[in-house]
Amino acid sequence: MAINKLPIKKLVEFRRLPEARQVTFANGLKIEKESGSSGGDYWVRSISAISNAFRANDNSFIKDKLDETMNLHSLNQRSQTKTMYKRNIDILEKYEEFDFSQWRPSVDLNFLKKPKSILEMNGLPIQIRPNHIFAYGAKNNQSIGGIWFMTWLDGFKIDDLGIYAEALHRYLSSYFSEDFIINPAACMAVDVSKVQVVGYNKILSGEVPSLLDSSIYKIKKRLG
Repeated sequence: MAINKLPIKKLVEFRRLPEARQVTFANGLKIEKESGSSGGDYWVRSISAISNAFRANDNSFIKDKLDETMNLHSLNQRSQTKTMYKRNIDILEKYEEFDFSQWRPSVDLNFLKKPKSILEMNGLPIQIRPNHIFAYGAKNNQSIGGIWFMTWLDGFKIDDLGIYAEALHRYLSSYFSEDFIINPAACMAVDVSKVQVVGYNKILSGEVPSLLDSSIYKIKKRLG
């Protein structure tokens, strides 16, 4: 069962597989650990621009990246690369006039350094990598939250985003609960392609099912 890390995305992928393919998928996680190789981020242009725009509450980051990516798209002749640029452009265009303040629980956010991304859950090294962690409110009574931007060609479902939001809440609880009030509504997972957000508060209310622990349990069994 030796693996260095288990990204939340892998939990989401695993949940969608029929049982016959789950063992093969789990074995593939071990192979990834041995090879240690990984490709570049297909969505880095759109995700990074959205992340920067959220932090600054400033859409100019979107417009600048959109101009740059459109230029690269027009210059590149390789069809696969052009498709990648076009998909990032399609996402960026949705955020040209987007009001990022609707995802910010306060006008004044203090962005904090992110602790190590690996958090052990049920004996597995779960990797949790939000884009931002932020504190806000009165000095001696500060709340904390975080936001995690993502997209996927296969498309995220509401339940998938719930796994991310629950993992983010668990992450903040592990590292910051002694000094901050963790706001469930501010533990946000965002599918940027759909402009869809799920906060941990929706899991607490029962609107979105809690699937993190059951997903970890199932994949742990397949890892052996």
